[in-house]
Amino acid sequence: MAPEICRPYLLALVGSVLIDLLLRFQIVYYYFIDEHYKARIYLSLFGDLLQIFYAVLLLLFLYLFFFHWLSDLRQGRLIQRRLMRALGLLASLQLVTNMISVNVTIYRLHIESYELLIESFALYIAINLVFVFWYWYWDYPLRNLPIIDSQNRLIPQGILFPEEQMEAHLLKTDSWLPGPTDYLYFTILSSNCFGSPEGHMLIGNRLKKLQIIHTLFMIFVFIIIVARAINTIN
Repeated sequence: MAPEICRPYLLALVGSVLIDLLLRFQIVYYYFIDEHYKARIYLSLFGDLLQIFYAVLLLLFLYLFFFHWLSDLRQGRLIQRRLMRALGLLASLQLVTNMISVNVTIYRLHIESYELLIESFALYIAINLVFVFWYWYWDYPLRNLPIIDSQNRLIPQGILFPEEQMEAHLLKTDSWLPGPTDYLYFTILSSNCFGSPEGHMLIGNRLKKLQIIHTLFMIFVFIIIVARAINTIN
């Protein structure tokens, strides 16, 4: 895929990784200031394993980013989908690792109120940046690859945007393509609505499964973290 098309979505992954890194520093700080943390051996061991796992994911992401993607970008080569998929998976696993760590921190180290609101906001941004990439990754390449139903009618897969519907209805054409703003709008509203925003439609099981995962992530942030933060504000 052309580098200029991939660039904004891969930079979204980089933004998510940077936010996760700042969040990781905050989690480590919580562990260091807790006087009883090291006395709880099982918690200390679990936290250390998460730290090691996160560090491995971060190193792999940085390696692929600097030695593969930037190299391809400088030389003007097409970006391979398997490289983009690997970067997306590594960024997603870092996000999941931090979500687990935040949950452990909440209930074992008793982090409350405004600190949790800040962490939930950071997770909210990181989740949206990751899913902007995934919605684009699965939607964009399939836009011109329809499937055929039992009655031999063509059914386009992917995200159906309002602009496409208006173009098909008014101009009888299908040349419109979504850009970064369209995917970002769809992702943010999907986060806030726990589903596809009004006027948009998901076609295909892969994207529906992706939105289910996206919704579960946002439920975790809003119900578990934000609810506890609000409940503990004095």
